[in-house]
Amino acid sequence: MKLLMLQVLATAMVAVQACRERGECHELMHDVMHKENMMEIIGTCMEENGIVPDLGERRPGRGGRRGSRGGRRGKRSPRFMRFISTLPEENQTALAECIFEKEGLLTDDGLFDATTFKDDLIAKLEAADQTTEAEAMLAAIEDGDCVLEEGEPSLMVLFDFIGCLKDECEDATDPEAEEV
Repeated sequence: MKLLMLQVLATAMVAVQACRERGECHELMHDVMHKENMMEIIGTCMEENGIVPDLGERRPGRGGRRGSRGGRRGKRSPRFMRFISTLPEENQTALAECIFEKEGLLTDDGLFDATTFKDDLIAKLEAADQTTEAEAMLAAIEDGDCVLEEGEPSLMVLFDFIGCLKDECEDATDPEAEEV
């Protein structure tokens, strides 16, 4: 019976560790990508381009604010990605151009400046605590596992790149993957 209890405890500890590390990949990406004024920039760009979000129906008794718990923090990006993907292509492009212009990520030709974006991201990852997660993301960029190239402004291409980095990080830090 004691052996069974130890096995259950060990399994639970591995599961908690795996969840924690996956969370650390997300947290690291959030920390290096977070900009205090990003929501303001997005709002301004939406307004400048006449893009109005479909807020859908709100359920009674559920306000938009969650207080200081921070419970929704990880849910914003997927919701924003879904919102962007539902926009007509011309609105997606206009929004990306506006955001990238305000962030200094457009070339003189009006293309997305992937080099500047990657260089900035690499500098932030190198400045972060040198964790397994940061090293995994840097390796994914350096080894070409996650590719981001200059091109037409597209938030979805940027989201795909960031998603790739998070996936590579999770794969590199997943304790179950090491056992195989």
